[in-house]
Amino acid sequence: MKLDNPVVVQWEYASEERLATRNATYRQLAEGVNAEELAYEAVAECRPRRLLEVGCGMGELAERVAVELGAEVIAIDISPRMADIARARGVDARVGDAQALAFADGEFDCVVANWVLYHLPDLDGGVAELARVLAPGGRLVAATLGDGHMRELWERLGAKPTSGLSFQSGNGEAVLRPHFARVERRDALGTLVFPDAASIRTFVGASITRAHLSSAVPEITEPFATSSAHAVFVAEKAS
Repeated sequence: MKLDNPVVVQWEYASEERLATRNATYRQLAEGVNAEELAYEAVAECRPRRLLEVGCGMGELAERVAVELGAEVIAIDISPRMADIARARGVDARVGDAQALAFADGEFDCVVANWVLYHLPDLDGGVAELARVLAPGGRLVAATLGDGHMRELWERLGAKPTSGLSFQSGNGEAVLRPHFARVERRDALGTLVFPDAASIRTFVGASITRAHLSSAVPEITEPFATSSAHAVFVAEKAS
């Protein structure tokens, strides 16, 4: 299964349980630079007045930006269920496609697309849309997985490390550069420490492409550590 397959994306985000499990695992077990905080800091730096979040998931970031930064926030997600959950938080959340945004040119001074661009079948077209709706000098914040994310865990289970995504740390700048005047990569590297085999099975069972490996998780007698690698790209449109 590929992460840019629309059928896979539609199935995965039709409900929130698996996403919630993955998010909770990262938030509870990660040590080192926190990728979600790094992405939020990149947004806060530009003090946005009007922000669009694409692929908003359950709306945590959109809500935080609206409350803590006082920005006008619009959030979209291709999943009706995710839009409903975000809307329940008080977010102006709508069903929408990043590859065909229903907004005018230059409507926003910040656009966020965290852990979403590798899901787009037409990645270059989607990035062009994000740049289109940004005002001159506007900022895109786009988080993604780093090369070799959780390498030790997947190798332990006989699987290949995360690689080959259409948008990840190693190729993200090349993807964004044609549409933005400046692109910066900020790495969020750390470690995920699983306390026991049950916590590993729960996480693996909630993964998008490797859930079938949960039964292969062996018993362990001590905590298991695996690398956590994310990258936050900060791209600015020409003024």
